[in-house]
Amino acid sequence: MTKIADHHRVSSSFLARVCARMNVPRPPRGHWVKLENGIPSPQPPLPEAGPGDLQVWRRGDALGAVSQPAPKAPVPRKIRPEQLRISRSRQHPVVVGAHEVFEQGRVIDQGFLKPGRQRLVDVVVTKPQLEPALKLANQLFLKLEAAGHRVMFAPSDRTYARASFDEHEHPPKKPKHRYPALWSPSKPTVVFIGTVAIGLTLFEMTEELEARYIDGKYIPTSKIPSEQMRHLSSTWNWSTRMEFATGRLCIRAFSPYPWTDWSQSWKEVKQSSLRGQLDEIVQQLTDAAPVIARLVEEAEEQARIRQQEWREQLRRLEERERIRRQNEAREQARADLLSAIKHWDDIKRIQAFFSDAENSVSNLPVAADRKLTQ
Repeated sequence: MTKIADHHRVSSSFLARVCARMNVPRPPRGHWVKLENGIPSPQPPLPEAGPGDLQVWRRGDALGAVSQPAPKAPVPRKIRPEQLRISRSRQHPVVVGAHEVFEQGRVIDQGFLKPGRQRLVDVVVTKPQLEPALKLANQLFLKLEAAGHRVMFAPSDRTYARASFDEHEHPPKKPKHRYPALWSPSKPTVVFIGTVAIGLTLFEMTEELEARYIDGKYIPTSKIPSEQMRHLSSTWNWSTRMEFATGRLCIRAFSPYPWTDWSQSWKEVKQSSLRGQLDEIVQQLTDAAPVIARLVEEAEEQARIRQQEWREQLRRLEERERIRRQNEAREQARADLLSAIKHWDDIKRIQAFFSDAENSVSNLPVAADRKLTQ
């Protein structure tokens, strides 16, 4: 690493970042010492380039966004159930360590967790549903990868945006402003079907219920014992309608590309869990890739047209400005010329006046001149 870094005139730590960005394996600590002492230290093979992996780097290049072609979906295929068999003990890298970070976060309205970190798996739930939600997300991600799809945090090869969502199980006709806002990650969690990215959000749904204000908090009327309800004072324990977390989860897939509108949701119902639908969800996500790729292609074409129109509008504005400046310069030159002519005319008139005065004095009679002298 040191020799190659010197060759490219960069630091070894920067070169390590380049290798990580390009998904290129690099020698671990002690690799060369082991080889010198006859201890095997195998060289890992170069993996196939995946979505978001940098293909070429030259000195001076930024490690951020790189130019990427339009996403392409693979040939549609039917995924067999035996392909999606996974180990229940295995944890997907996107989920590893998330439980501890979420638990250390603060609890906001309706009991939703708001962790201090933002680079986390896109899960929005209350504390009781944290473990089931992470297990469900882990199983979904492992099944997607078993089907040949890569799950990761959105890379920096292009712009990926996390779509907003309504956590209501039955969204109201008029959207409600929520305060405080639910947690959202800095980068969306995406699955790549071919080179088509699909965003994934797992959240707990809420529902509106009648509630009573008891001892400083709202409690759903359905959860208050009838004996307690009879003893409540109508003056101090008023009822209202509030939102409460249901304990039921929803998987939402969306297009993370700008100017594309596509989403699909799978909601948990009281009688069944989403775990039994994971194989079907994997197949539906696979089938959705060509649809999203077409939407991205159309959106990029519209963006190209808008950019051409903007450039043409800018060209016309610049042309008008050039003509305006040209006319302004012509008018200024004309004004300067007229001012110079007037100034020249004034000088000529003054010179004519003194010349005429000199001629008049020279033509006076001598006597008059003597009288003037005396």
